[in-house]
Amino acid sequence: MLLQPTSRVVGVIILFCSLLGMAIPGMAAADERIHWTNSKLQGTPEPPKPFVVERVYPKLEFKQPVEVMRLADSGRMILLEVGGKIYTFVDSEDCVQADEAFDLAPRLKQFSRALGMAVHPRFSSNRQIFVVYVENPIAKPDGTRLSRFRMTDSEPPTIDPESEEVLLTWHSGGHNGCAIRFDAQGYLYFSAGDGARPFPPDEYHVSQDLSDLRSTICRIDIDHREGDRNYRIPADNPFIDIAGARPEVWAFGFRNPWRFSIDPLTQQLICGDVGWELWELIHRVERGGNYGWSIFEGPQSIRSDLTPGPSPIRPPLFAYPHTEGLSVTGGIIYRGLELEELQGTYLYGDYVNGKIWGLRFDENKVTWQAELANTNLPIITFSQDQNGELLVISFGGTIHRLVRNPEPDRSAEFPRLLSQTGLFADTAQLLPSPGVIPYRLQVTAFEDGVTSSYLVGLPGSETIELKQQKRQWVFPKNAVFAKTISIPSSNSGDAQDIRLETQILHYDGLNWNPYSYVWNKQQTDANLVGSDGTTLEVEIADSSHLSKIAKDDKPEFHSTRKSWRVHSRSECLSCHNSPSGTIAGWDFANLNGPSMTSSNRSQLEEFDRKGLIRGDIKPAWTKHTMASPTDKNASLEVRARSYLSINCSHCHCRGGGGTVALELPFSNPLDKLNAIDQPPTQGNFGIENARVIAPGDPFRSILYYRMATCGAGHMPKLWSRDNDSLGIRLVHDWIASMGNESIVHRKPSSAIPNQAISTRDALGWFHAIETNELTEKERSDLLRNMAVNVDPIVRGLFERFLPKSERVQRLGANIDRRRILDLPGNAERGAQLYRASAAMQCRNCHRLAGVGQSVGPDLDGIAAKRGREDLLESLIEPSKRIEPAFQSHSILTTDGRTITGLMVERTDKHTTLRSADGKSHTIDDDEIESSRALGVSLMPAGLAGDMTADELADLLAFLESLH
Repeated sequence: MLLQPTSRVVGVIILFCSLLGMAIPGMAAADERIHWTNSKLQGTPEPPKPFVVERVYPKLEFKQPVEVMRLADSGRMILLEVGGKIYTFVDSEDCVQADEAFDLAPRLKQFSRALGMAVHPRFSSNRQIFVVYVENPIAKPDGTRLSRFRMTDSEPPTIDPESEEVLLTWHSGGHNGCAIRFDAQGYLYFSAGDGARPFPPDEYHVSQDLSDLRSTICRIDIDHREGDRNYRIPADNPFIDIAGARPEVWAFGFRNPWRFSIDPLTQQLICGDVGWELWELIHRVERGGNYGWSIFEGPQSIRSDLTPGPSPIRPPLFAYPHTEGLSVTGGIIYRGLELEELQGTYLYGDYVNGKIWGLRFDENKVTWQAELANTNLPIITFSQDQNGELLVISFGGTIHRLVRNPEPDRSAEFPRLLSQTGLFADTAQLLPSPGVIPYRLQVTAFEDGVTSSYLVGLPGSETIELKQQKRQWVFPKNAVFAKTISIPSSNSGDAQDIRLETQILHYDGLNWNPYSYVWNKQQTDANLVGSDGTTLEVEIADSSHLSKIAKDDKPEFHSTRKSWRVHSRSECLSCHNSPSGTIAGWDFANLNGPSMTSSNRSQLEEFDRKGLIRGDIKPAWTKHTMASPTDKNASLEVRARSYLSINCSHCHCRGGGGTVALELPFSNPLDKLNAIDQPPTQGNFGIENARVIAPGDPFRSILYYRMATCGAGHMPKLWSRDNDSLGIRLVHDWIASMGNESIVHRKPSSAIPNQAISTRDALGWFHAIETNELTEKERSDLLRNMAVNVDPIVRGLFERFLPKSERVQRLGANIDRRRILDLPGNAERGAQLYRASAAMQCRNCHRLAGVGQSVGPDLDGIAAKRGREDLLESLIEPSKRIEPAFQSHSILTTDGRTITGLMVERTDKHTTLRSADGKSHTIDDDEIESSRALGVSLMPAGLAGDMTADELADLLAFLESLH
């Protein structure tokens, strides 16, 4: 096949022209900028969501606001920043300045953050506001403070610093809540999380303990005093007569009840509770309610060692899984007038993905739920304006309102071919359109044997604004970034690369929308991929050849056949998120290397000369510069930090969605990484005295293990598990360089180990393979032993060293259903798999021809009841459609046991469940603390992902034969 010139050829043309002083085709002279005028990237390929958000107070911007609300009838709004500053500003679209009313930070020696605020219902007469703020030490008994302040009646108003009255204190910690709201009677409610770090769950064991204010929503009367309290306990609070219980508690069993609201019409309290590893929760909170944490996380059983509190556990009103969002932000029931179709709808959002949903319910039953808007904002809280219209507050510093989407459905007009986008003057030649500018990065993420080229296009004369102090970029509407990924056909440099996909990020003025175009075989154009992504089978460079670059050897070209994942749009946004800067790699330090047209100017300087960037960038280009892993002129620390930043910091940054405190942006100093000599919070993988980074000892470092393994602990989650040899060595050497030089990391002993081996020793042998310290026989013997190691933590370290033909090609999480349906399958092999597979263990739950357990549905005649696609769906998503008879239930007993299974019998005296192991459990009613339907199947999710495509097709063929 004759291939057209690709990115490598275009780069040569640009370099050649620049050296000769010639004009570059499609580009202006170095000091000029041609305007890009032919972009066709507008709108989306899907019908638009019914609502969008628009800026209110467009001239105001704050630093990480956490609460905004009306300041009674003063004509002002009041706003609280997480850093402790309180502002008021005139409630007008034209407001240009917010007035500082107070700063909480100086009031605590180790101030950490401010979390919640409320205005007294009778503020106009008593000038009272209430604030929750926190001191830094973890689990300090009085580290969280709820205080009353009084505001002056000056213009603008300020807070009297002498007026603070501390109402309550409780432990500081990781999850503090905290919302403050008033009900119609004037009682004040406040929430408090469990104070824990992400792992282990509920580490202080307070979630079911009523003697502690953590994990609760409390209710107090702040207009009256009682005894030595600056408040009174309402007489109808639910636990005032229980010995040892805090009388303030209204409800309990919450993990992190970040935001709740009380509907003024019905007085219903609805709370968004940030989940742990699987679910995000919405609770309809009632007097005395127990909402399950940490015995349950939504429908999922978590712990059985806790003694439950005095109330039966209640299921959430609604729960959504972490495939749909990662951090719920509780909202409000809409009572405005502008959006009548939403009247009475509970509106809530997600901090990580910026989506807004609507939910309607009748008592404790959801009657309707839908996605309403996709904002791409880190939604920290919701509020209302003076007319009851919804306000959406972004942690990024801006305030928005929900409005109907004015855009008509133009999805049919969106470019389905790359040649239709306007990015290229000649798509087959990959020649950019006039005004579309190629650029290069100092460091790119691990590319697994491919190469990438980059373009940026701004419409017309628009520019990118640089906000130096905030280290932020502000992009114009319809800005476009493009990345074309190609397979090097050889290492000789004279053959053409084969293009795989071109990824595009398009900014619609509020959201960055990702799209992928897959190239055709002729390499003349590329086709838009659907929102779910796809998988390609390609012949691609083996990343192992990069290891020779690290050793200064001449690289040799090797290739292997691989599955290339074209990511779904939601997967793309998990990396291209707001906290990380959205455009992965577009970082001050990463743009600070030589430009594509001049080795004497940085990429930043080149953009400045062309008028692409607006703002004072000189302070930026004098800062540190990232360095490639192979750049021996840079220090080991700079190279390793650059690598970790570009590969990991999109999640592991402040607010990026990572579930640990690790923060890896290149700009962070070492002591701000939360990694050096820090214990891991998400498991130690069997490593004794493990640290995230153990200075001088990579084999005690969880960071190194996660990079090395191909198993379940592998990072990053969305990328290939055929790990990056160069990066692993680089991080190993960097960690080793931090400590005692006498620590030498070589193979642990001269004897090849059998299966009995510790994780730490396994890492030593892993490193011995990586650095070619073993003879061919030693390597072969080691891999033979480790390939059958019964410990998956150890086995995962050695999987990628096996020949591709000897590895199990499992389907993983992203299963191409059409591909499975298109495979013919073999019913006889499927029957053998059903009967004999230790992994599937189908007969443990299903009976067929009188053989097996009757936990799940009997399989006799299953094909007459369900079609081929339905059967496949039940294998991949067992909980998507569950027959009522096979709905799993969970019982919490009075002695703290949790029993999960199918309901076999329920009488007025006892309940019998059959668990997944086929055993029956009969529990007397007086032993049952709580019972609830879980809404999930007993069949574990993910079993299909551990199978090969042929195995799944064979099992499907077998089930189809059961008429």
